Amino acid sequence: MRKSIAFLYSSLLIFGVLGVVFIPFSFRNWSFQSDITRFLFEDIILEVANSFDGIKVSNPEISSDSTTFYMLFLVLILLAVFLNSILQFLRLWKNNQQKIITVFQLVLAYYLALIMLKYGFDKIFKAQFYLPEPNTLFTPLGMLDKDILYWSTIGSSHSYNVFIGLLEVIPAFMLLFKKTRILGLFILSGVLLNVLFVNLGFDISVKLFSTFLLLITLILLVPSLKNVIQFFVLNKMISLPYFTKENLINSKVIRFSIKGIIVLFIISESLFPYIQTGNYNDDKVPRISMHGAYEILKSQPDGILENLNIKRFFIHRQGYFIFQYEDDSMEDFHLEIQQNKLILTNYDEEEIELEYSYSDASKTLEIKSKELGWTIHGKELNWRELPLMQPLFHWTVDGISE
Repeated sequence: MRKSIAFLYSSLLIFGVLGVVFIPFSFRNWSFQSDITRFLFEDIILEVANSFDGIKVSNPEISSDSTTFYMLFLVLILLAVFLNSILQFLRLWKNNQQKIITVFQLVLAYYLALIMLKYGFDKIFKAQFYLPEPNTLFTPLGMLDKDILYWSTIGSSHSYNVFIGLLEVIPAFMLLFKKTRILGLFILSGVLLNVLFVNLGFDISVKLFSTFLLLITLILLVPSLKNVIQFFVLNKMISLPYFTKENLINSKVIRFSIKGIIVLFIISESLFPYIQTGNYNDDKVPRISMHGAYEILKSQPDGILENLNIKRFFIHRQGYFIFQYEDDSMEDFHLEIQQNKLILTNYDEEEIELEYSYSDASKTLEIKSKELGWTIHGKELNWRELPLMQPLFHWTVDGISE
Protein backbone atom coordinates (compact mmCIF):
# COMPACT_ATOMS: atom_id res chain seq x y z
CA MET A 1 0.00 0.00 0.00
CA ARG A 2 2.77 2.40 0.97
CA LYS A 3 4.66 1.60 -2.23
CA SER A 4 1.54 2.27 -4.30
CA ILE A 5 1.03 5.66 -2.64
CA ALA A 6 4.70 6.52 -3.16
CA PHE A 7 4.44 5.50 -6.83
CA LEU A 8 1.30 7.62 -7.28
CA TYR A 9 2.92 10.63 -5.63
CA SER A 10 6.11 10.42 -7.69
CA SER A 11 4.01 9.99 -10.86
CA LEU A 12 2.07 13.16 -10.03
CA LEU A 13 5.36 14.99 -9.39
CA ILE A 14 6.74 13.87 -12.74
CA PHE A 15 3.49 14.91 -14.44
CA GLY A 16 3.81 18.33 -12.78
CA VAL A 17 7.37 18.77 -14.02
CA LEU A 18 6.38 17.67 -17.53
CA GLY A 19 3.57 20.22 -17.38
CA VAL A 20 6.02 22.95 -16.36
CA VAL A 21 8.19 22.15 -19.36
CA PHE A 22 5.57 21.48 -22.03
CA ILE A 23 2.27 23.21 -21.14
CA PRO A 24 2.32 26.39 -23.29
CA PHE A 25 2.37 29.70 -21.45
CA SER A 26 3.19 33.19 -22.70
CA PHE A 27 6.64 33.57 -21.15
CA ARG A 28 8.60 36.63 -22.21
CA ASN A 29 12.02 34.95 -21.92
CA TRP A 30 10.90 31.44 -22.86
CA SER A 31 8.98 31.98 -26.08
CA PHE A 32 10.28 28.79 -27.71
CA GLN A 33 8.35 26.57 -25.27
CA SER A 34 5.20 26.30 -27.42
CA ASP A 35 7.33 25.49 -30.50
CA ILE A 36 9.00 22.59 -28.69
CA THR A 37 5.65 21.30 -27.43
CA ARG A 38 4.13 21.45 -30.88
CA PHE A 39 7.17 19.72 -32.44
CA LEU A 40 7.19 16.87 -29.89
CA PHE A 41 3.50 16.31 -29.23
CA GLU A 42 1.30 17.65 -32.04
CA ASP A 43 1.35 14.46 -34.11
CA ILE A 44 0.92 12.27 -31.03
CA ILE A 45 -2.01 14.37 -29.81
CA LEU A 46 -3.77 14.21 -33.17
CA GLU A 47 -3.18 10.45 -33.33
CA VAL A 48 -4.61 9.95 -29.83
CA ALA A 49 -7.59 12.22 -30.63
CA ASN A 50 -8.36 10.30 -33.81
CA SER A 51 -8.42 7.04 -31.87
CA PHE A 52 -11.43 8.23 -29.83
CA ASP A 53 -14.87 8.44 -31.37
CA GLY A 54 -16.65 11.74 -30.86
CA ILE A 55 -13.48 13.81 -30.34
CA LYS A 56 -13.16 16.51 -32.97
CA VAL A 57 -10.04 18.63 -33.38
CA SER A 58 -10.93 21.71 -35.41
CA ASN A 59 -7.60 23.44 -34.77
CA PRO A 60 -4.34 21.56 -34.07
CA GLU A 61 -2.90 24.53 -32.16
CA ILE A 62 -2.43 23.75 -28.45
CA SER A 63 -4.16 26.67 -26.80
CA SER A 64 -6.16 27.34 -23.65
CA ASP A 65 -9.00 24.83 -23.09
CA SER A 66 -8.74 23.53 -26.65
CA THR A 67 -9.31 19.85 -27.38
CA THR A 68 -5.60 19.52 -28.12
CA PHE A 69 -4.83 21.04 -24.70
CA TYR A 70 -6.90 18.33 -23.01
CA MET A 71 -5.21 15.68 -25.13
CA LEU A 72 -1.79 17.09 -24.16
CA PHE A 73 -2.75 16.63 -20.50
CA LEU A 74 -3.73 13.03 -21.16
CA VAL A 75 -0.48 12.34 -23.03
CA LEU A 76 1.61 13.92 -20.24
CA ILE A 77 -0.17 11.87 -17.56
CA LEU A 78 0.46 8.64 -19.48
CA LEU A 79 4.06 9.69 -20.12
CA ALA A 80 4.57 10.44 -16.42
CA VAL A 81 3.33 6.98 -15.39
CA PHE A 82 5.51 5.36 -18.06
CA LEU A 83 8.65 7.29 -17.02
CA ASN A 84 8.01 6.56 -13.35
CA SER A 85 7.69 2.85 -14.12
CA ILE A 86 11.06 2.93 -15.88
CA LEU A 87 12.69 4.86 -13.03
CA GLN A 88 11.79 2.15 -10.53
CA PHE A 89 14.38 -0.13 -12.17
CA LEU A 90 17.20 2.43 -12.25
CA ARG A 91 19.84 2.43 -9.53
CA LEU A 92 20.21 6.21 -9.81
CA TRP A 93 16.55 6.61 -8.84
CA LYS A 94 16.69 4.05 -6.05
CA ASN A 95 19.80 5.61 -4.46
CA ASN A 96 18.77 9.25 -4.86
CA GLN A 97 14.98 9.14 -4.91
CA GLN A 98 14.45 11.61 -2.06
CA LYS A 99 16.87 14.14 -3.53
CA ILE A 100 15.28 13.88 -6.98
CA ILE A 101 11.81 14.29 -5.49
CA THR A 102 13.04 17.36 -3.62
CA VAL A 103 14.35 18.81 -6.89
CA PHE A 104 10.97 18.17 -8.54
CA GLN A 105 9.17 19.83 -5.62
CA LEU A 106 11.40 22.89 -5.88
CA VAL A 107 10.80 23.11 -9.64
CA LEU A 108 7.05 23.12 -9.07
CA ALA A 109 7.30 25.64 -6.21
CA TYR A 110 9.34 28.12 -8.25
CA TYR A 111 7.07 27.60 -11.26
CA LEU A 112 4.02 28.40 -9.12
CA ALA A 113 5.76 31.50 -7.81
CA LEU A 114 6.50 32.65 -11.36
CA ILE A 115 2.97 32.10 -12.68
CA MET A 116 1.25 33.66 -9.65
CA LEU A 117 3.56 36.69 -9.68
CA LYS A 118 2.78 37.23 -13.36
CA TYR A 119 -0.96 36.94 -12.78
CA GLY A 120 -0.79 38.96 -9.57
CA PHE A 121 1.12 41.90 -11.03
CA ASP A 122 -1.12 41.81 -14.12
CA LYS A 123 -4.03 42.46 -11.77
CA ILE A 124 -2.27 45.09 -9.65
CA PHE A 125 -1.26 47.07 -12.74
CA LYS A 126 -4.66 46.49 -14.44
CA ALA A 127 -3.25 44.56 -17.39
CA GLN A 128 -5.47 41.50 -16.92
CA PHE A 129 -8.83 42.97 -15.90
CA TYR A 130 -8.60 46.11 -18.00
CA LEU A 131 -11.06 48.97 -18.12
CA PRO A 132 -14.18 48.01 -20.12
CA GLU A 133 -14.07 49.13 -23.72
CA PRO A 134 -16.75 51.57 -24.99
CA ASN A 135 -18.41 48.90 -27.17
CA THR A 136 -18.82 46.68 -24.08
CA LEU A 137 -20.25 49.56 -22.04
CA PHE A 138 -22.93 50.21 -24.67
CA THR A 139 -23.89 46.54 -25.03
CA PRO A 140 -27.11 45.59 -23.18
CA LEU A 141 -26.35 43.50 -20.09
CA GLY A 142 -28.32 40.49 -21.28
CA MET A 143 -26.32 40.30 -24.53
CA LEU A 144 -22.95 39.97 -22.81
CA ASP A 145 -21.31 36.58 -22.40
CA LYS A 146 -20.59 35.60 -18.80
CA ASP A 147 -16.82 35.87 -19.21
CA ILE A 148 -17.03 39.39 -20.72
CA LEU A 149 -19.47 40.42 -17.99
CA TYR A 150 -17.13 39.18 -15.24
CA TRP A 151 -14.06 40.71 -16.92
CA SER A 152 -15.77 44.08 -17.31
CA THR A 153 -17.16 44.15 -13.77
CA ILE A 154 -13.81 43.37 -12.17
CA GLY A 155 -12.05 45.72 -14.59
CA SER A 156 -14.18 48.65 -13.44
CA SER A 157 -12.60 48.62 -9.94
CA HIS A 158 -8.93 49.50 -9.57
CA SER A 159 -8.87 48.93 -5.79
CA TYR A 160 -10.31 45.42 -6.06
CA ASN A 161 -7.76 44.52 -8.73
CA VAL A 162 -4.97 45.58 -6.39
CA PHE A 163 -6.52 43.50 -3.59
CA ILE A 164 -6.89 40.26 -5.56
CA GLY A 165 -3.47 40.86 -7.11
CA LEU A 166 -1.88 41.03 -3.66
CA LEU A 167 -3.66 37.80 -2.70
CA GLU A 168 -1.62 36.15 -5.46
CA VAL A 169 1.63 38.10 -5.14
CA ILE A 170 2.11 37.68 -1.37
CA PRO A 171 1.91 33.85 -1.26
CA ALA A 172 3.93 33.71 -4.49
CA PHE A 173 6.80 35.55 -2.77
CA MET A 174 6.42 33.21 0.21
CA LEU A 175 7.13 30.26 -2.10
CA LEU A 176 10.61 31.63 -2.77
CA PHE A 177 11.74 31.09 0.83
CA LYS A 178 12.08 27.77 2.64
CA LYS A 179 10.63 28.93 5.97
CA THR A 180 7.43 30.39 4.49
CA ARG A 181 6.91 28.02 1.55
CA ILE A 182 4.36 25.70 3.17
CA LEU A 183 2.28 28.60 4.53
CA GLY A 184 2.39 30.18 1.09
CA LEU A 185 1.11 26.96 -0.45
CA PHE A 186 -1.82 26.82 1.98
CA ILE A 187 -2.82 30.39 1.16
CA LEU A 188 -2.37 29.76 -2.54
CA SER A 189 -4.53 26.63 -2.47
CA GLY A 190 -7.49 28.74 -1.30
CA VAL A 191 -6.77 31.46 -3.86
CA LEU A 192 -6.52 28.95 -6.73
CA LEU A 193 -9.65 27.10 -5.65
CA ASN A 194 -11.55 30.38 -5.97
CA VAL A 195 -9.89 31.09 -9.34
CA LEU A 196 -10.90 27.66 -10.64
CA PHE A 197 -14.55 28.12 -9.66
CA VAL A 198 -14.62 31.62 -11.16
CA ASN A 199 -13.38 30.10 -14.42
CA LEU A 200 -15.98 27.32 -14.20
CA GLY A 201 -18.84 29.58 -13.12
CA PHE A 202 -18.23 32.28 -15.73
CA ASP A 203 -17.04 29.99 -18.53
CA ILE A 204 -13.58 31.59 -18.71
CA SER A 205 -11.26 29.63 -20.97
CA VAL A 206 -8.41 28.86 -18.57
CA LYS A 207 -10.25 26.09 -16.72
CA LEU A 208 -7.69 23.38 -17.44
CA PHE A 209 -4.66 25.53 -16.70
CA SER A 210 -6.09 26.75 -13.37
CA THR A 211 -6.86 23.11 -12.53
CA PHE A 212 -3.21 22.28 -13.23
CA LEU A 213 -1.99 25.09 -10.96
CA LEU A 214 -4.29 23.94 -8.14
CA LEU A 215 -3.21 20.32 -8.66
CA ILE A 216 0.51 21.02 -8.30
CA THR A 217 -0.20 23.20 -5.26
CA LEU A 218 -1.99 20.27 -3.62
CA ILE A 219 0.79 17.88 -4.68
CA LEU A 220 3.31 20.06 -2.85
CA LEU A 221 1.05 20.20 0.22
CA VAL A 222 0.52 16.43 0.52
CA PRO A 223 3.63 15.75 2.65
CA SER A 224 2.40 18.28 5.26
CA LEU A 225 -1.23 17.08 5.46
CA LYS A 226 -0.56 14.77 8.42
CA ASN A 227 0.75 17.69 10.49
CA VAL A 228 -2.20 19.86 9.51
CA ILE A 229 -4.75 17.18 10.48
CA GLN A 230 -3.01 16.70 13.82
CA PHE A 231 -3.20 20.42 14.52
CA PHE A 232 -6.71 21.27 13.30
CA VAL A 233 -8.54 17.99 13.97
CA LEU A 234 -6.67 16.27 16.82
CA ASN A 235 -5.68 19.53 18.58
CA LYS A 236 -2.08 18.43 18.90
CA MET A 237 0.82 20.84 19.23
CA ILE A 238 2.86 20.50 16.07
CA SER A 239 5.25 22.57 14.01
CA LEU A 240 5.24 22.59 10.24
CA PRO A 241 8.48 21.16 8.83
CA TYR A 242 10.62 23.03 6.37
CA PHE A 243 9.68 22.37 2.76
CA THR A 244 13.06 20.71 2.14
CA LYS A 245 14.74 18.80 4.94
CA GLU A 246 18.23 19.02 3.54
CA ASN A 247 20.33 21.23 1.31
CA LEU A 248 20.89 19.70 -2.10
CA ILE A 249 24.10 21.68 -2.58
CA ASN A 250 26.57 21.97 0.28
CA SER A 251 28.31 25.11 -0.97
CA LYS A 252 26.40 28.19 0.21
CA VAL A 253 27.93 30.32 -2.55
CA ILE A 254 26.76 27.99 -5.32
CA ARG A 255 23.39 27.44 -3.65
CA PHE A 256 22.65 31.15 -3.25
CA SER A 257 24.00 31.92 -6.72
CA ILE A 258 21.63 29.42 -8.36
CA LYS A 259 18.69 30.66 -6.32
CA GLY A 260 19.61 34.26 -7.13
CA ILE A 261 19.55 33.52 -10.86
CA ILE A 262 16.18 31.77 -10.56
CA VAL A 263 14.65 34.60 -8.51
CA LEU A 264 16.06 37.18 -10.93
CA PHE A 265 14.46 35.32 -13.84
CA ILE A 266 11.11 35.18 -12.02
CA ILE A 267 11.18 38.89 -11.15
CA SER A 268 12.25 39.75 -14.69
CA GLU A 269 9.38 37.74 -16.19
CA SER A 270 6.74 39.26 -13.93
CA LEU A 271 7.87 42.86 -13.43
CA PHE A 272 10.23 43.88 -16.26
CA PRO A 273 7.47 44.62 -18.84
CA TYR A 274 5.99 47.23 -16.48
CA ILE A 275 9.38 48.71 -15.58
CA GLN A 276 10.26 48.90 -19.27
CA THR A 277 7.05 50.71 -20.28
CA GLY A 278 6.50 52.66 -17.06
CA ASN A 279 2.87 51.55 -17.18
CA TYR A 280 1.71 50.80 -13.62
CA ASN A 281 -1.99 51.45 -14.20
CA ASP A 282 -3.42 50.44 -17.56
CA ASP A 283 -6.53 52.56 -16.94
CA LYS A 284 -4.43 55.68 -17.54
CA VAL A 285 -2.56 54.54 -20.64
CA PRO A 286 -3.30 56.78 -23.65
CA ARG A 287 -5.63 55.14 -26.18
CA ILE A 288 -5.23 55.13 -29.95
CA SER A 289 -6.35 58.07 -32.05
CA MET A 290 -10.11 58.68 -32.02
CA HIS A 291 -10.66 55.85 -29.54
CA GLY A 292 -14.19 55.87 -28.17
CA ALA A 293 -17.91 55.52 -28.86
CA TYR A 294 -19.83 57.54 -31.45
CA GLU A 295 -23.58 58.09 -31.74
CA ILE A 296 -24.91 58.52 -35.28
CA LEU A 297 -26.17 62.10 -35.76
CA LYS A 298 -27.04 62.07 -39.44
CA SER A 299 -26.17 60.46 -42.71
CA GLN A 300 -26.11 61.24 -46.40
CA PRO A 301 -27.92 60.60 -48.67
CA ASP A 302 -31.27 60.77 -46.88
CA GLY A 303 -32.61 57.36 -45.96
CA ILE A 304 -29.26 55.59 -46.11
CA LEU A 305 -29.09 55.35 -42.31
CA GLU A 306 -32.28 53.28 -42.22
CA ASN A 307 -30.81 50.95 -44.84
CA LEU A 308 -27.53 50.59 -42.97
CA ASN A 309 -29.39 50.04 -39.69
CA ILE A 310 -26.44 51.47 -37.70
CA LYS A 311 -26.92 53.44 -34.50
CA ARG A 312 -23.34 53.62 -33.11
CA PHE A 313 -19.80 52.83 -34.06
CA PHE A 314 -16.72 52.33 -31.90
CA ILE A 315 -12.97 52.55 -32.24
CA HIS A 316 -11.36 49.91 -30.02
CA ARG A 317 -7.99 50.48 -28.37
CA GLN A 318 -6.56 47.27 -29.86
CA GLY A 319 -7.17 48.36 -33.43
CA TYR A 320 -10.77 47.39 -34.20
CA PHE A 321 -13.65 49.29 -35.78
CA ILE A 322 -17.06 48.11 -34.55
CA PHE A 323 -20.56 48.84 -35.85
CA GLN A 324 -23.54 48.55 -33.48
CA TYR A 325 -26.84 47.95 -35.25
CA GLU A 326 -30.35 48.85 -34.14
CA ASP A 327 -30.90 45.37 -32.69
CA ASP A 328 -27.70 45.90 -30.59
CA SER A 329 -25.75 43.26 -32.52
CA MET A 330 -22.12 44.09 -33.29
CA GLU A 331 -19.87 43.66 -36.31
CA ASP A 332 -16.15 44.20 -35.91
CA PHE A 333 -13.34 44.84 -38.37
CA HIS A 334 -9.60 45.04 -38.00
CA LEU A 335 -8.67 48.72 -38.23
CA GLU A 336 -5.68 50.43 -39.75
CA ILE A 337 -5.59 54.23 -39.47
CA GLN A 338 -3.80 56.03 -42.27
CA GLN A 339 -3.72 59.71 -43.19
CA ASN A 340 -7.39 60.67 -43.66
CA LYS A 341 -8.28 57.00 -44.23
CA LEU A 342 -9.64 54.11 -42.18
CA ILE A 343 -8.88 50.68 -43.63
CA LEU A 344 -11.38 48.09 -42.33
CA THR A 345 -10.67 44.39 -42.87
CA ASN A 346 -13.27 41.71 -42.16
CA TYR A 347 -12.65 38.05 -41.29
CA ASP A 348 -12.69 37.09 -44.98
CA GLU A 349 -9.74 39.43 -45.54
CA GLU A 350 -11.95 41.83 -47.53
CA GLU A 351 -11.04 45.51 -47.18
CA ILE A 352 -13.31 48.52 -46.89
CA GLU A 353 -11.70 51.93 -47.34
CA LEU A 354 -13.30 54.89 -45.57
CA GLU A 355 -12.30 58.52 -45.60
CA TYR A 356 -12.60 60.30 -42.27
CA SER A 357 -12.58 63.79 -40.84
CA TYR A 358 -12.37 64.35 -37.08
CA SER A 359 -13.17 67.63 -35.30
CA ASP A 360 -11.61 67.86 -31.87
CA ALA A 361 -13.62 71.01 -31.09
CA SER A 362 -17.04 69.47 -31.68
CA LYS A 363 -15.95 65.88 -30.93
CA THR A 364 -17.47 64.65 -34.18
CA LEU A 365 -16.17 62.08 -36.63
CA GLU A 366 -17.30 61.95 -40.24
CA ILE A 367 -16.71 58.73 -42.16
CA LYS A 368 -17.34 58.45 -45.90
CA SER A 369 -17.38 55.56 -48.33
CA LYS A 370 -16.86 56.76 -51.90
CA GLU A 371 -17.31 53.22 -53.20
CA LEU A 372 -20.70 52.72 -51.50
CA GLY A 373 -21.74 56.37 -51.78
CA TRP A 374 -22.64 57.24 -48.19
CA THR A 375 -21.45 59.54 -45.42
CA ILE A 376 -22.09 59.13 -41.68
CA HIS A 377 -21.62 61.81 -39.02
CA GLY A 378 -20.94 60.53 -35.50
CA LYS A 379 -20.87 62.43 -32.19
CA GLU A 380 -18.35 61.21 -29.63
CA LEU A 381 -19.97 59.96 -26.42
CA ASN A 382 -18.32 60.57 -23.07
CA TRP A 383 -18.22 56.92 -22.03
CA ARG A 384 -16.06 57.69 -18.99
CA GLU A 385 -19.06 59.55 -17.49
CA LEU A 386 -21.19 56.42 -17.41
CA PRO A 387 -22.18 55.25 -13.90
CA LEU A 388 -19.99 52.10 -14.08
CA MET A 389 -16.93 54.26 -14.69
CA GLN A 390 -17.46 56.44 -11.60
CA PRO A 391 -15.38 55.79 -8.47
CA LEU A 392 -18.49 55.64 -6.30
CA PHE A 393 -18.26 54.47 -2.69
CA HIS A 394 -20.74 54.65 0.17
CA TRP A 395 -20.19 53.74 3.81
CA THR A 396 -23.94 53.83 4.44
CA VAL A 397 -27.00 53.06 2.36
CA ASP A 398 -28.24 56.59 3.12
CA GLY A 399 -25.63 58.05 0.82
CA ILE A 400 -26.66 55.90 -2.15
CA SER A 401 -29.87 57.82 -2.79
CA GLU A 402 -28.17 61.22 -2.62
